[in-house]
Amino acid sequence: MVQKERSKLLIKHQKGSKIAEQFRMIRTNIEFISKKRALKTIMITSTKPQEGKSTIIANLADVMGRQNMNVLIIDADLRLPSQHYILGVDNAVGLTDILEETLAVNAVIQKTTLHNVDIISAGQSPNNPSELLSKPALTELFETVKEHYDYILVDAPPVIVADTTIVAQEIDGIIMVAEENKTPKQKFQKAMTTLKSTHTPIIGIILNKTKQDKGSKYYYYNK
Repeated sequence: MVQKERSKLLIKHQKGSKIAEQFRMIRTNIEFISKKRALKTIMITSTKPQEGKSTIIANLADVMGRQNMNVLIIDADLRLPSQHYILGVDNAVGLTDILEETLAVNAVIQKTTLHNVDIISAGQSPNNPSELLSKPALTELFETVKEHYDYILVDAPPVIVADTTIVAQEIDGIIMVAEENKTPKQKFQKAMTTLKSTHTPIIGIILNKTKQDKGSKYYYYNK
C-alpha cells in the first residue's frame, strides 16, 4: 500500500504526458541558466508546508537523470523529511550523521530506483537542526559532492524556519515553490525578501497545481 501511494508522487513518462513535459521545460531552463553562471547546487523551498516542493524535487531529479545527468538529492529538511518516503530509501542514517561527523559522506549516499539519481536522506531528526546546519561540515559536504555530480538538488524546509536561510548561503541558486490560490501573497513576498537577504540568486519560481489548462499542474517562472 505504501509503495502504491509513493508511486503516485512520481510522474509518468508516457508519450504525451503534459506533466512530464513541464518538468523537462524546468530542466531546460536550469541548463540554460547554468551556461551563464555557476549552478550546481540548487535549493528548492516554499513559503509553508504542503506546497509540493519535495515531490517536485524528486520528479525534477528524475527528468535530469533521464537526460544522463548525475544528480544527488540532499534532504536538508531535518524537521519534517520526506524524500526517503517518496523515493523508497532508508532513513536510518543521512545528513544528520554527516553534520555530526559520525559518518563520512560516502557512507550515507544511497542509490535510488531513478536513473542516475542518488540521495542523502535526512537521517534521524536532531534536537538542534539550525545549529547542525550551521556547522562547517555542511560547506565541506557541498564541496565534496560537487566533484561527483552534475546537479545537487537540496530539499530545504519552508522559509518560516531559520534552517532555510542557513542552507541558502551555501548553495548556488534557489527555486521557490508556491501553490496557486493557496499561498498567501503577503507571506510569499515576505519569504522572497528573506531569501534575498542571503544574497543567493533566486533563479525561478514554480507555481504548483495551476489551472492554466485541464492537464496542467506546474508552471515555471524564470527570474
